[in-house]
Amino acid sequence: MTSKSAPTELRFSAVWLWLFAFGGLALGCGIGFAVPPVGGWAVDTLPSVPGPLELAMTISPVWLVPIAAVVGLLAGLTLFDAARKESLALIVADDHVELSKDRREKYVPRAQVDAVFREAGDLVLVDRNRLRLARFGASDLGRRKIAAAFRKHGYPWLDRDDPFGVEFARWLDGMPGVDEDVNVLLRARRRAIADKKPLIIEEVDEKLIALGVDVRERKGEQLIRTVQRPS
Repeated sequence: MTSKSAPTELRFSAVWLWLFAFGGLALGCGIGFAVPPVGGWAVDTLPSVPGPLELAMTISPVWLVPIAAVVGLLAGLTLFDAARKESLALIVADDHVELSKDRREKYVPRAQVDAVFREAGDLVLVDRNRLRLARFGASDLGRRKIAAAFRKHGYPWLDRDDPFGVEFARWLDGMPGVDEDVNVLLRARRRAIADKKPLIIEEVDEKLIALGVDVRERKGEQLIRTVQRPS
C-alpha cells in the first residue's frame, strides 16, 4: 500500500504581518513626533493650515504620538489583510491541487494535469492536450518553493518558463482565422478586464477553453493560443 504525503500549503508569508505592523507603527510614531514642528512651521509660513494638520495640532503631544502609533498600526494591519486576500493560496496534494486568489477558487485533480510551469508571474497547469486547466498570479510566492511543492508530490514540473509562449498571438477583433463565437467572448472578456471583474473573466476563460482557445493579457493586450481539441 502506497502512503500519501501530507499536502503542501503555500500562502502569503506571515512575516509580512510583522513588517506591515511594525512599519505602520513606526510611521505613526514618526508622524506623531513630526506634527508639532511641522505644524509650527505651517502656521508661520502658509496662508492657511491644512485641516488634518490643524486638527492634529489640537491634540496634546502626550497623546498625539500614542494615537498616531495606533492609527499607523491599524493601517498596517489593514494593508496586510488586503495584500493577503489578493495573493495566491496554493495547496498541492498527491491527488489534487487547490488554488484560490481574489475570490477565485479552482480544484484540479492530479489525473488531469500533464504539465505545470510558470508564465512570468503566473502559475499554469495544462492537460495532455496542452489546454489550460488553471492560471493564477503567483508572484507573491517563492518560485523555488512552488517548484519544490509540485515535485514533492510527483507532478510534471517544467523548468522552462512559458513553454508555449511562441504560440500566443495578439488578438484583434475581426482578424482572420478566429471564429466569431471566439470574438464575441473576447470582447466580453475585454469589457470585464476594464471593469475589473475577475469572476466574469474566469467564466469567459472557461468558455474559451471549451472552444480550444487559451487567452492571457500582457501589457493591456489579449493574446490567444489555439489548440486543436481531440475529436
